[in-house]
Amino acid sequence: MRILAVSVAPLFPDRIMGGSQRILLEVVDALVLAGHEVRVLSSRTSSHSQGFRIASGALVEPALDLRGSFPAPYQTAPHSLTSAWQVLQENAAWADRAYLHADAVYFRSALGDMPVIRSLHDYVYEEALLSAFTLPAARTIVPSQYVKDCIESSAGLVSDTGELIVVPNGVATSGWPVESMLPDGIKSRQEADMILLHPHRLQPEKGIRDSLRIAVEMKRRMPRRRIRLLVPALQPEGSADDAELGDTSVLELASSLGAEDLLELHAWLPSELMPGYFAAGDVTLCPGSFVEAFGLVSLESVVAGTPAVCARVGALREQQGIPGVTHFDYGDVQEAAEAVLSAMNSGIDAQAAAHAVTERYDITRMRESYVEAITGALPALGPARRRRGLTDPNAWKLAPWCYLDGDRIYHDYLARFEQFPAIAPLLKRHAPFGIPAELFTSGRPASELESGKKQGFVVPA
Repeated sequence: MRILAVSVAPLFPDRIMGGSQRILLEVVDALVLAGHEVRVLSSRTSSHSQGFRIASGALVEPALDLRGSFPAPYQTAPHSLTSAWQVLQENAAWADRAYLHADAVYFRSALGDMPVIRSLHDYVYEEALLSAFTLPAARTIVPSQYVKDCIESSAGLVSDTGELIVVPNGVATSGWPVESMLPDGIKSRQEADMILLHPHRLQPEKGIRDSLRIAVEMKRRMPRRRIRLLVPALQPEGSADDAELGDTSVLELASSLGAEDLLELHAWLPSELMPGYFAAGDVTLCPGSFVEAFGLVSLESVVAGTPAVCARVGALREQQGIPGVTHFDYGDVQEAAEAVLSAMNSGIDAQAAAHAVTERYDITRMRESYVEAITGALPALGPARRRRGLTDPNAWKLAPWCYLDGDRIYHDYLARFEQFPAIAPLLKRHAPFGIPAELFTSGRPASELESGKKQGFVVPA
């Protein structure tokens, strides 16, 4: 079968920026090894425009003028969009199917009647949301049950989202034990050091402020230890997002929080060096409010033998029970510091962590599942599904982007808790089917329900 794979995010010949791009290269390699012909189109940047081949021999052509700086498609000239449409049309004439990775390909008309299989690797950015709400696809692949539930409880209420299937991202667990290795330019470890890792983009929602605050709290609690917060702030040309903080802004932020002596900036590392980097830390921090659709960092960290302390946000909640992964309520620096101390005191069984990660997130199983989803039989076309959102629901349930904590409900997209003393106990008691609508006829439950509906804390069951 001939597969046209399209990535609006740029692909680079010498580095991988972000977990989604790594997944795409794994998928393309798996398709080629399964005997399929694959062409890969990606957006070009100012730093690269020449084609290159990946491990399987598939050619990646950065031939699409679709975006400005990674990862948001803006500042694109009209003639560039025309050119991209023509490139897509020419390649679509060759292919049997299109696989749109992290779909933001609005030019469905350029693909003609060819079956479209897409994947969505976030449910935050405008591209993913518009794709789910407005663009057709025969099949949609998502990396977690969390994302599937979010789509069904939002876009699924008002549009026909097609077949939704969950294929968890795969995590490589071979090569244990991992030899630790600090980045170039970073001082070697001393006996009194406590090394905290923040291996995330410097998008504010990824939690750089939170990591700095946690580091300051650890210094207060452990004054005899040398607290070191390592942060990749120096990215290769053409790969940074304008929405990210630069190194100067991070240094200014650290100074304002009293963390300037704790922060150590280093260059962005290629993926092959990340296991050693994780192994060099004492704890990996994932403290941001960003609504993770999967959460590779925490899993890669524990596989390398370093515990991960994560905000209880998005699909990170699904990692409950993985050895070495600890959660805290977003924004609670004291709880996060307690989790860091607990993680250091209890240590981690890296072999047990690797076994648990393999059981849930085997990379071979992921590759095989993607090949089947992209090349296998597609669901028969039928009449559009009745939209659940067009009728009054008989029951209401907790939104999948929320979780209960006593009388409080946390909302991933608002990044805050809100009190619902009347309906929170009912939501817990009637989960997962939802509270019958007749229980909300008057009084405090009715007013809380109305507020919860408007803000998205509850959705139709």
